[in-house]
Amino acid sequence: MYITQEVISDGYIGNGAEWDPYQLNYGQGRMEISEADQKKIYDRLDFMRPRLMRVMINTTSFVRDGELAPETNMDHISWILDYCQSRDITVIFGDWGGRIVNAREQRVNEQLISFAAQYVDYLINQKGFTCIKYYNLINEPNGNWSSARGNYPLWARAVRTLHQEFEKLGLTEKLSLAAPDIAIWTTREAWWIDSCAIHLDQMTGLYDIHTYPSKSTVNSGEYTDIIRAYKERVPDGKKIVMGEIGLKFVSKEDSLLRRENIRRAESKPHASVDDSQMFVYDYVYGIDMADALFQTANSGFSGAIVWMLDDAMHSKEAPDKLKVWGFWNIFGDEFFGAEEEKVRPWYYAWSLLCRNMPPGCRILKTETVGNSSVKSLALEKDNNRMFALVNVSKEPVTVIVKSEHFPNWSNVAKYVYSEGTLIKEGDHKLLPNVKNLRVNLQKGIKVKMPAESLVVYTDFEYE
Repeated sequence: MYITQEVISDGYIGNGAEWDPYQLNYGQGRMEISEADQKKIYDRLDFMRPRLMRVMINTTSFVRDGELAPETNMDHISWILDYCQSRDITVIFGDWGGRIVNAREQRVNEQLISFAAQYVDYLINQKGFTCIKYYNLINEPNGNWSSARGNYPLWARAVRTLHQEFEKLGLTEKLSLAAPDIAIWTTREAWWIDSCAIHLDQMTGLYDIHTYPSKSTVNSGEYTDIIRAYKERVPDGKKIVMGEIGLKFVSKEDSLLRRENIRRAESKPHASVDDSQMFVYDYVYGIDMADALFQTANSGFSGAIVWMLDDAMHSKEAPDKLKVWGFWNIFGDEFFGAEEEKVRPWYYAWSLLCRNMPPGCRILKTETVGNSSVKSLALEKDNNRMFALVNVSKEPVTVIVKSEHFPNWSNVAKYVYSEGTLIKEGDHKLLPNVKNLRVNLQKGIKVKMPAESLVVYTDFEYE
């Protein structure tokens, strides 16, 4: 691996997670998140240090007797936004899209869009949640599962209507659109970025897409070719992020993993068989997500939001059939089983990549040759630096790392994420495997990597 001085992107926004208001009713009456559980989530997030979060609601939930009632269930959402506000986290807020448009009738619901604008105005200007910087309107509008049903002109009409409402409320200095929020698996949907750039660029402050690639697509590096097609279409001066990212076993190469995923979900009483990623319990999911993030950042994206923070947010087939994708289930002790409330391995991998990819950092180009199973990432901010390697193979490897750009590097911490190597403390903290290293990359160093591992060298320090 060689770390160059070439900058891929500057002003990285950060990484984080989807953090939506919780379902709370799982078929046996409404539950409440206790102060102790709120503190547990806050403490875990304080270690992770997310810098970009996505929070989605249905505006229809805040309409009573044909009028907007923005104070409805404010305690349901305020503790989420309180955290983001107090920690200076950038929030992409939005409406899932229910009843925003009617694809069959080709109709835009102007009243509901007006309520959506009024609600976010209430959150920003009355409640003080200025952490909300971007707005998503209609989740994954290119999909036949969305209210737009893939109808770009209809979705664009809704977006223009929303922007007009923002202008009426004087919101455009504080809030802009994150778009088009499409879900992609190949390069075929890249025309949505082109269309946004042509028709909606002045309204769009941030471009975003969702990706749920197959494991084999990511590990092979094919993922880079797919997502780069979207980045290349973003207008100069604008940034693009992954508004949702997670792994699914959709390719034929991953058919055995898909069967195992279904088997695990079927054997777990509270897991949605249709929409769960059961490998979140395995260390390898952290490796695959690191692999995907390395390729995302190296392709010029400015942030990534994983799906999702907590199982307790969403269900699918039945109220107690949860979408198991999270770092934990905060109602484990109360309802779903105590083991579910513990942090899962991939939390530690994602935490390393949130903590050490701070807002404003510059992603540097790296060159890794000789082993396609190894990928690399390097960055710097002010006088701090980080480089990381991920090995997706089932065999240990040794990588030589060199750079003219990182001479006489001191006070470096080394973390090794793999099964059996983590040094944990308490409920959720991860300690360095080695501290106070002096590293001379001009001479080069040998990095021994276990099978399926993530190795991070960093001098970013936090309390």
